[in-house]
Amino acid sequence: MAVALAGCAHERKLRLNSDHVLGADDYEEILQAWTRSDEVYHDLDSVLFAHATFHSSEVRRAFGLRHPVMYGPGSEEASRLLLTGPDAELHHEFFFSGATHLPEWNDFDKPDSIWRITLQADDREPVEAQVERIKTNANLRVIYPYITDYAKTYRLRFPLTTPEGDPVLTPRTRVMHLTITSALGTAHMAWVLTPS
Repeated sequence: MAVALAGCAHERKLRLNSDHVLGADDYEEILQAWTRSDEVYHDLDSVLFAHATFHSSEVRRAFGLRHPVMYGPGSEEASRLLLTGPDAELHHEFFFSGATHLPEWNDFDKPDSIWRITLQADDREPVEAQVERIKTNANLRVIYPYITDYAKTYRLRFPLTTPEGDPVLTPRTRVMHLTITSALGTAHMAWVLTPS
């Protein structure tokens, strides 16, 4: 599954506000479609292995259908991840898994992190992430099977609008770019969207 996620051609047409009818069995396909990966190397050494899933409305709906099957009624995992709660609509959110060559480089949530993470739609102004570390547990590995033993996991939140008040993503957005950069190198992940 993890290999498929990393190397998938992402043939499914992605819409920010998809109205596809989904079932609990669609979760893996939806997760795969909305996940991207990249690697960073510096002087031929590995620096970063990155995976990110955009919490689109389709991902949240698929998870909401699959969640009771995974964990049974009453589980708090969905609330912990905020995939199905009211806060889910207040940001553009990604789940991010990063494994770095040196542990001290895996500091994405620190105020003085060596990394800068931005989201950009088409040629619009990029916005910076608010990064929160998420404790990795067995449940999380089932939800996001690409998490490795060497990775740390994070929630990336971006504002809905730029500082000038323009929407970051719109129904007409054609490509959104997640960029993770430092002096060691840059990871770039892109989602090609079908405008509504």
